Amino acid sequence: MQEESEPKLRNPEMEGSRKPTTEPPSTALAYQDPHYWNERFSKEEHYEWFKDYSHFRHLIQAHIPPTSSVLELGCGNSQLCEEMYRDGITEVTCIDLSAVAVEKMQKRLEAKGYKEIKVLEADMLDLPFNDECFDVVIEKGTMDVLFVNSGDPWNPRPETVAQVKAMLEGVHRVLKPDGIFISISFGQPHFRRPLFDAPDFTWSVEWSTFGDGFHYFFYVLRKASPGIFALNCVL
Repeated sequence: MQEESEPKLRNPEMEGSRKPTTEPPSTALAYQDPHYWNERFSKEEHYEWFKDYSHFRHLIQAHIPPTSSVLELGCGNSQLCEEMYRDGITEVTCIDLSAVAVEKMQKRLEAKGYKEIKVLEADMLDLPFNDECFDVVIEKGTMDVLFVNSGDPWNPRPETVAQVKAMLEGVHRVLKPDGIFISISFGQPHFRRPLFDAPDFTWSVEWSTFGDGFHYFFYVLRKASPGIFALNCVL
């Protein structure tokens, strides 16, 4: 697959499916500040980073059977979990670092009758789940936040690399054998592959693109299966 050249630095807010209802922060570093997110989510009801579900629904349906147990990282106020639920993927657990986002998401889902979806306050760098307990882990733009202060994209800061590896190690740990990690990102393969391909991981890596004009990447990382039966998740 041919890779595109690195795009110019963009404001992540401009990559959403619609204009945000809150002003973007003065510095991208705010995206790593929990206080920023709590304040933002207290005012904002819904925002989709990158594109909305309709643009990549065909890719979700191709990779996530309805019987899958799914963990969404950094749900925020996105409707991703609701859209998957309406497509028959009902065993979904969402996490977010923001207590405000979690509370508002819980109320929103309860009001819509989506009682099977669990929403928990948790850190994606320290996942509070047992080993090998999800069929799918998915994130949309959440991992990209770790790169806002990465410096040279060809040679990211050690702090950035350490955070990304911590996230990936947790994802790899909670995935069942043959489970998949879906990362929806504007990070190009030649910048993501060195991290995805670290020797500690047993997954294969493939990707597709979607979007008009500027393409987003839909990475699918499939964990190797040693033929071991995995237990259900227990918090």
